[in-house]
Amino acid sequence: MIIIGGSCLAWAVKCQVDYNTTEGFTADRFINTNEVKRPRGILLDPVGDILIVSGKPYSEITTVYKDHENKTVKTVLVNGERLGLTHGIAYNAGYLYASSDTTVYRWPYSPGQRSALGENYEIIIKNIPAGGHETRTLVFDSYNSLYISVGSFANVSLDSDRARILKFNLGQGIQPGGFEYSSGEVYAEGLRNAVGLAFYNAILWAVDNGADDLVRDDIEKDINNSNPADELIKLDKPPGSFYGYPYCWTVYDLPKTNNGRGDQLAWPGYLEDGVHNDAWCNQSSNSIPPTLPLPAHYAPLGLTFYDGTGCDTTGTGAFPCTMKGDAFVAFHGSWNNNPQRGFQVARIPINHETGVRIGEEPIWILREIAPNSCNPCLRPVDLVFDQHGHLIVTSDASGDVIRVMYENGDLDPEPTSSTPGTKPSPTPGPNSVGKLQLSGMLVILMAFTVIQRQYS
Repeated sequence: MIIIGGSCLAWAVKCQVDYNTTEGFTADRFINTNEVKRPRGILLDPVGDILIVSGKPYSEITTVYKDHENKTVKTVLVNGERLGLTHGIAYNAGYLYASSDTTVYRWPYSPGQRSALGENYEIIIKNIPAGGHETRTLVFDSYNSLYISVGSFANVSLDSDRARILKFNLGQGIQPGGFEYSSGEVYAEGLRNAVGLAFYNAILWAVDNGADDLVRDDIEKDINNSNPADELIKLDKPPGSFYGYPYCWTVYDLPKTNNGRGDQLAWPGYLEDGVHNDAWCNQSSNSIPPTLPLPAHYAPLGLTFYDGTGCDTTGTGAFPCTMKGDAFVAFHGSWNNNPQRGFQVARIPINHETGVRIGEEPIWILREIAPNSCNPCLRPVDLVFDQHGHLIVTSDASGDVIRVMYENGDLDPEPTSSTPGTKPSPTPGPNSVGKLQLSGMLVILMAFTVIQRQYS
């Protein structure tokens, strides 16, 4: 049996995804494995239905909800195979938005609508540059402006023209045939592949994916496994501000040098261009550093903030009120590291009064048990809190949609450490290990694994 995005063939065995949760949390399947094919972008609509985009080649939009018998069921709203939908999804003012790599579409949509939307769509943004990173993440602010993130064409491009977040004011109406992509306002530039976008307190945040194959032998040998950092960025600087890519990269771990975590250094291909050296990159007036450097090659694709829904009601599985305002990140996981890393959902405590993160590293709450040998693997893509305060997570490689709940009222949710400057080390509880099983026994004449990089 072949699983899209990972694959699994075996002799008369069940294919499983093994995961565990940190102490105080529990997780289960929100809907049966592969009920939603290759689930990626996820959305909570205003009445509590969960809408999910299936990545290529399926390109569907599926709504998942509870029926009158409290059973979890699904309906395919959009069969977008012809449109090539990839990842982005958003709802605003009576319309459902989704994107291919070149186009943003929208359909009239009533929250809680559980019937096919048909071909009644219109084009909102057209002629987005194709190729390279294919995701086109969509998010709205409270003024009906649409933000769209487009990643770079190459691992390290010649310039930052593709690596941007653009803003379109839809409140003034849609131009006939849609807006030209090139007409959008450059809201942020120099973001290599900012797949995860989310607003909190009217401020846009992003998680950005660092480049691969970094070589700076003049600094230290073999630094690529731990550099460059992926990034959590608070985009509160003036529109059009520059965040480094492709000229600069962020240090995560260079133990043999004087460069600390978060320092900005020049990408080797630009060191001799007469402009972009290490000193230039390390000036925040030239390249804005991240709010928090994230572990290298973890591949953050999803970002959300907990707004405290249900937190004051005990025994419901809602996350605690002390986590209100914290960021939660879906790390898809590395594709060329040894050992493999990421493959988890993590919490990042943030003090929004000061705008400063609390602690130095993400605190995992859900993760793949064996990232170096899993088949298929738990590879989180996107995440959203539902109306009960539960965290719903998509995993495209395994075809799973997972619900994470808080179960331990005795857990101190604040990050603590016995040694200043070190991270807490949550450990799995005795009942926190689970298996997401793919149904059916398989009888196949040969077994092999196809390993491929998941697109971001």
